Amino acid sequence: MDLFASYGYRGTSLARIARAAGVTKGALYWHFADKEEFFIAVVAKVLGEWDLIFEKSVHASTQGEFRTEFARMFDTMAVMNEKNPWVTRLLLIIALESHKIGPRVLRSMRKANLRGFANFREQVKRGQQLGVFDPELDPEWAAAQIFSTYLGLAMLWYLHGPRFDLRRSLRQQAREFLRQWSIAK
Repeated sequence: MDLFASYGYRGTSLARIARAAGVTKGALYWHFADKEEFFIAVVAKVLGEWDLIFEKSVHASTQGEFRTEFARMFDTMAVMNEKNPWVTRLLLIIALESHKIGPRVLRSMRKANLRGFANFREQVKRGQQLGVFDPELDPEWAAAQIFSTYLGLAMLWYLHGPRFDLRRSLRQQAREFLRQWSIAK
């Protein structure tokens, strides 16, 4: 994944991957038919780890628990980026290179993207069900705001490094969404 994040999807060859992994190209072909299959398998593993972390969230049953859980979701995104900084960077690269990428990889990335988007949408709906968020709030639009804000802040973090505090920025954004979307304004 580091190679894909560093060189882009098209700039990363199986030969380069094999060298970095200390194996032969033939060894990779033994397990994967082509670069697309390798990429899809690696992305599925990594995003599966992210999914597990979000699935383990508390699933709040009170308004206070929900507010804590909602803020924790943003902290988790920061922690996951700090732990694996290339994951979101790679998603941004794939989006920029989408016109150059094969349909199988693009379908896989879109599916992963929609899964993340659905998680945000469900979080917003839970906030509405618990009476934290305004029932008139459109969950699709709110999920788009979470997703785009997250990607924008992650991009700033990649661009500016430690001078840009991703955790602090995401925490601030969580508080702002809670304030903006709250029933009790």
